[in-house]
Amino acid sequence: EHEAAWKRLVDFVHCETEAKICAQIGHSGAKGSTRVGWQGTDVPLPSGNWPVMAPSAVAWSPENQVPKAMDRADMDAVRDQFVASAEMAERCGFDMLEIHAAHGYLLSSFITPLTNRRTDNYGGSLENRMRYPLEVFRAVRAAWPAEKPIS
Repeated sequence: EHEAAWKRLVDFVHCETEAKICAQIGHSGAKGSTRVGWQGTDVPLPSGNWPVMAPSAVAWSPENQVPKAMDRADMDAVRDQFVASAEMAERCGFDMLEIHAAHGYLLSSFITPLTNRRTDNYGGSLENRMRYPLEVFRAVRAAWPAEKPIS
């Protein structure tokens, strides 16, 4: 349903302007299950919270829930969701794709030792902390057309 809506938007931009349009894809990680920004950025929901996951069981803030530390199955599932999102963006006709890896969301939480306290191949050194974000990037790059930019 939302794919059709995105396609209508992309088609409008392409038909009515000379502009290019970029899709941004991401995963909220430990920052998920919070109120919308105008109700208090990163403030937990008063009820109806859903489970969140992150590289390690480290809450975004003291008020937020402690996320589930991701296991390999979680990592594979999220990587595949990124790929599915990229494939949908291509079907919609987006000209560029941006993978959100900043602001404390999932991929950036793998990169920083403040939220990545893993002791496996995905924690410790910067090389290890970059491993999962790069796995996601490579999988998305393989699914996204080579002639279209990705950042």
